[in-house]
Parts: sequence; structure tokens; C-alpha cells
Amino acid sequence: MVQLDLLKLNAKIVLSFNVALYLLLFISFNIWVSKLFVDDRIDLTADEIYTISPATLQVLSSIKEPIKLRLYATENLNNMGTDYLSLKQRVEELLEQYKRVSDGLVVIERINPKAFSPEEDLAVSDGIHAIPDVASGDQVILGLTGRNSTNGRYTIPHFSPERANFVEYDLTRMIYDLINTKKRTVAILGDLPINGDRTQQIPPWTIMDIIERFFSVVPIFGTIEKFSEDIDILLLIEPGDIDEVTLYAIDQFIMRGGRVLVFLDPFTEALSVGRENGPPIPRPTGLESMKRLLSAWGVEISERTIVGDLKGAAKVKMKKNNKIIATDYPVWFEVEKSNFASQDVVTSGLSLVNFRSAGYIRALNGSTSKLEPLIWASDHSGAIDLSKIEYAPDPTQILADFEVSNSQHVVMGRITGQFKSAFPEGVPASITNEKLKLQHKEHTNSQGVVLLVADADFLSDIAWVETKILAGKTLKVPFSNNGDLVISALEYLSGGGTMIGLRGKGISKRRFLMIEEMEQTAELKYRAFENDLLAQLEEREKLISTIQKTELKRGITYTNEHQIELENARADMLQLRKKLRDIQFSSRENISSLKETIIIINIWTIPISLVLVMFALVIMRMRRHG
Repeated sequence: MVQLDLLKLNAKIVLSFNVALYLLLFISFNIWVSKLFVDDRIDLTADEIYTISPATLQVLSSIKEPIKLRLYATENLNNMGTDYLSLKQRVEELLEQYKRVSDGLVVIERINPKAFSPEEDLAVSDGIHAIPDVASGDQVILGLTGRNSTNGRYTIPHFSPERANFVEYDLTRMIYDLINTKKRTVAILGDLPINGDRTQQIPPWTIMDIIERFFSVVPIFGTIEKFSEDIDILLLIEPGDIDEVTLYAIDQFIMRGGRVLVFLDPFTEALSVGRENGPPIPRPTGLESMKRLLSAWGVEISERTIVGDLKGAAKVKMKKNNKIIATDYPVWFEVEKSNFASQDVVTSGLSLVNFRSAGYIRALNGSTSKLEPLIWASDHSGAIDLSKIEYAPDPTQILADFEVSNSQHVVMGRITGQFKSAFPEGVPASITNEKLKLQHKEHTNSQGVVLLVADADFLSDIAWVETKILAGKTLKVPFSNNGDLVISALEYLSGGGTMIGLRGKGISKRRFLMIEEMEQTAELKYRAFENDLLAQLEEREKLISTIQKTELKRGITYTNEHQIELENARADMLQLRKKLRDIQFSSRENISSLKETIIIINIWTIPISLVLVMFALVIMRMRRHG
């Protein structure tokens, strides 16, 4: 008996020793691997957040002269929580990788700008912003400034956890700006308020800030007879009512080999100007005046219909029957990468883009040019008549009437081919410049390229940027890749490919497709019953109104027959309302139950599984020694 107890005790001691030994070996192995393979890593994140993109590698390999970076980081960042510590570590890791990949041409200087120190003064002079630590009252700094050999300087005033997924984007963009001092020229012609309005203190759209970081921008106003030879790309953003002379200048720019990026749609929400106590004032769209050029390119954009998409429909709130309700609005929708031309340089690497009241592009019969779809709506899309949205749109009615079609709705495409001039007869009569008449070209000498997007509101901040205030400073945080797509398109048209792969990583939005499908099914079912109820209510109201008018004319009170009919109508309405509430409650219960199940699986499944496996191993080992 004593011998058996000793054997069990020895088994427990051996087991404990083995567990301690395994833990020690595990820790030692991790330390050894972290030291030996400091430059090697495996990125298992869905968006490869921790993998340097090909664009960054290309930018770093193009550095010819040292780029000096100063990283300002105060020690009291520890007080700001784990988000800031992780962000600082991420920045430092990336900078070290940049230094290594560039063979030391990226020079890093780390500075701790303590309060009231010369280093703090240096940070201020470099444009670094401090934010207050509420707990201690001290100033916290985490920023970066960079300089090239010609004293060009760019600064990231403050790294914020809100932009943690865009750290590589911001760092590489800074270096790109420092090594590319001569920017390609983009001429912008448009009718949208992209430059803001200083008189009303309306800032420029964020897309303008991004374009100006990468390109030299030339705004175009009024009538243009000929675009300058210095212009590399022409960007048309809902140009409005273009006169014939400017239309001819655009045509000849393309005939000379110029590249064009065009944003047009049947209904531009940013131009929907309303009268006081009245509907919006109709305005001529660029689609109407650009029809001649579109035909020459061999395409058309729907004029009186827009595309709606149930799969990516935005959720909106509205007031109906004195209640605030939430409903899917297929007019505003997002498109995921499954509906991108993923192998194309323009759209490769993008995750998500948003559209608002977009049109769709179709190739004309008999066209010699080629339309290549780059982005298209999902297979849950369909056409919506423009009349339903241009004056006081009703999202619930639009959803109830929505019909999915089998057609592909292309919202962005590339048109290529040897284009013929939209002015085969030559220079318009209104142009008297003899030199222009002699320079008229009837077709392109080589393959022409036009990128066409059937949505201009795609560029507005509300479609893709969230504005946040941090320590009194305005911070723009993208929630979709709209801005990245514009830069990719311009880079492609300019002949460069360096920045194509440079974009924000890890779009934070993650969708639960099963839940969304259930919500949409419930929504459609609910709206169908609601519309049926409203129709029946309207019939009852008409009946009541007719009875009342009849009885007033006759000068008598309701007959028993009419009274019974009215009471039956009210009873029917109450019964229908109860059915409607039951359907709504049941669908919400099913969705809530599914959400709770997913949360439980995500949080507990893996930990419980690991515990069970470890417990089973311990039991097996004890039985083996016992």
C-alpha cells in the first residue's frame, strides 16, 4: 500500500516536472525564434495588415538619397492605454522594416519630447501635435516628420488608434512624397463643390486633399478651346451643362492620346438644391451634355434609371406614421471585392467601396471599342426609376417595389479602343481659331483609354469618410476604399504603377452575411405586410369618408348597417396591426438569437476547446503513469 502511494506520488512529481519543463522549453523556444527570425513573420490576418505591400517595397526600392525620419514619442504614452502602446509598436516595427528594405537609406531618429525641453520645441517646429492625457494632465506626443535631401518636409502630426489600419499607408505616402518631387498634372473640370466654399466656411472634400498629395492639380473653369500639353490626365467630375467648345476640347484631348477619368450619374445628390418649403430644383446633369462623347466611346449610362442593390444596401432611419423606423435603402449600397475585377491593377487589393444613387454603364450595339467591367453591383441588384428618388424619396416604398434583375449592372468600367472623334465634321462653327482647325484629329493614333464611373456622389465625404474630433483637431477616417480607388485610377492613367498597391489595410467593417440576409428577408416580408395594411387602411378610410359624406347630405345619423360596417373595418385594422407586430417581433427574435449564438461561438469555443484538450492530455498522462 505504501509502495503504491509512493508510486502515485512519484508519478505526480514526474508529471509536474514534465509540465514545468514543457513550459520552460516553450518560453525558451519563443525567445530563441524571436531573436533568430526577427525579420521573418507570418501574417494570418484577413487583410494582411502586418505584411508590407508590394507598393511599399517598390517605393522603398526607388529611394536614391537618404530620407530622414524623426519619430516623436513621449514616455507617458503608457498612460493612454493598450491602443496607443500597440500603435507605437506597430509604427516602430514598420520603420525598422523600411530601414532594412531600403538598405539604410531610411534614417530613423527617435526623440522623447519631454515637457519644456528643447526636444518639445523641436516637435512643435516640425508641426507635431500633442494631445492631453486626461488622467495626469500631461501632453502626449506620437508623431513623425520626414525630410529629403532638398529640405522638402512632410509631417504626420499625430498617430491615432482610429487610423491604426492605415499606418503603412501613411508612412509610405510620406516617403513617396519625399522622393517624388515632380508630380504629374491633373486638370479637374466639374460642377460639384469639391473645393468647398470659404465664404461659408465649408472645407474642400477629402478627395481633393488626397489627389493634391499625389498630383499637381489644375482647376478648369469656363469655356476651354484646348487643354494644355502639360496636362497628363483630365478628371471630369459631374461637369454639368458643358458648352460645345469645351466638349470639343475634351474630345481632341483624347484624340491626342490624353487619358480621362470621368464621374457621371443620372442623379447627383450633391447638386440636389432645394427651395424653401418645396421640392428640389432640377439641374442639368453632365450626363445630358456628355451623351455625344459617350456615344463616340461606344457606351451609354442609364438616364432615367439608377441601380439599387439589396446585398449591400445601407440601413437608414426615417419617420413614418409618426414612428422612427430603420429600413434598407438599396439606392445607397456598398460593393465588396467579390464584385471587383480583382486581377486588374485599378481595383486589385481594394476591399469595399460605397455608391449613392449610381447609374450603370452599357456597351452600345455595334461599338468597336471595348467595355471592361471593373466594379459591378451584386446579383441582388436591379434598376430603380429616377422619379422615385429625385423628389422626397420614400425608402420603405422603394424597398417594397424593388425587383432584382438578372442583368449585370456595371458601375465602373474601362473603355479602350481606337476612338473616333465625336466631331467627325470637324471643328464646331463657334470656334474661329484657324490653328485649331488645322490640328483637328479624326481618331486616336493608338489605343485610347477612358475610365468611367457612373456615380459622382461616390467622391463626397459622406460616402466614404467619417469625421472625428480628437483633442480639438479634425480627423478623417475612411470606412471604405473610395479614395484609394480614385488614386489607383489616376495612377493607372498617368502611366505609373507605384501607388496602385498603396492603400489602407484592414477596413474595419466586417459583415455578418447570414444575419444580413435574415434581416433583409424579414424586412421585405414586413414591408410587404405593412404596404398591404396601409392599402387596406386607405380603403377603409375612403369607405368611412364616403359614408360620412352620404349621411351628411341626407342629414341623418349612421344607419345600423353602416355602423356595423365601420365597426368591422376597425376590428379588421386592429387584427392586421397585431399580425404585423407578431411578424416583426418573431423576425427580431430569430435574428437576436442568431447574433447571441455567434458571439458565444466566437468568444468561448476556442478557449473551451483548448481547455478540454489540455485536460484530456493530463488525464491520459496520469493514467499512463498510474
